[in-house]
Amino acid sequence: MERYIVVCDIPADTERFEKVNAALEKSGPCTAVTDGTWLIATSLGPRELFLRLRIHSLAQDTLYLLNFKDAPEGFGPHRINQWLDTTEPTRLHVVGGTDHR
Repeated sequence: MERYIVVCDIPADTERFEKVNAALEKSGPCTAVTDGTWLIATSLGPRELFLRLRIHSLAQDTLYLLNFKDAPEGFGPHRINQWLDTTEPTRLHVVGGTDHR
């Protein structure tokens, strides 16, 4: 299973945003980091996942799909740390704070 960071600037109060969110949820375990940024683990190939999301965006929107394999460094909400832990064994390195688990 590959893990990706998905970044898109579709306004959160639009139907298109909801469709992107639904497409992500159907594609594998995911969690929202911020409005327009998600983490997803999926068995889909990068092109297939990108196309599933792209059909809901317009030409002026921004959409990036970034693969990550390394253990992330950081801290944040419990749900994000939990997603990182359950999608692949990682060594979460906490920097400058508590890890909020």
